[in-house]
Amino acid sequence: MLGFKSFHAANITITGIENIRIIQKGQLIGSKKQVSTFENFAKLMAA
Repeated sequence: MLGFKSFHAANITITGIENIRIIQKGQLIGSKKQVSTFENFAKLMAA
């Protein structure tokens, strides 16, 4: 069976994917260019 079993799970997954793309593009407000993508992701998840 393909797909998500609940809307909540799909929403969380898509939000996470969007956040990763934003970080990779450097569009995260307040991020520094010399900070790695992983460090920006960790800061975002800690907030």
